[in-house]
Amino acid sequence: MKILHTADWHLGKRLESFSRIDEQREVLDEICVIAEREQVDAVIIAGDLFDNFNPTIEAVELFYKTLKTVGK
Repeated sequence: MKILHTADWHLGKRLESFSRIDEQREVLDEICVIAEREQVDAVIIAGDLFDNFNPTIEAVELFYKTLKTVGK
């Protein structure tokens, strides 16, 4: 069984007023590519999905898009 272990995505994190969602999108796209290339059986996300208690809609959409892609 192949497992891809990830952690601390912190989706929605900003650098003061600068959004980092594009960087986060690139990283999650890379995780999806790795999962497909390595034919992993499971992806573990160990904590800190979002950067705060009330994530932005953009961060939530990115999370669900990633789950849908990696779950194929």
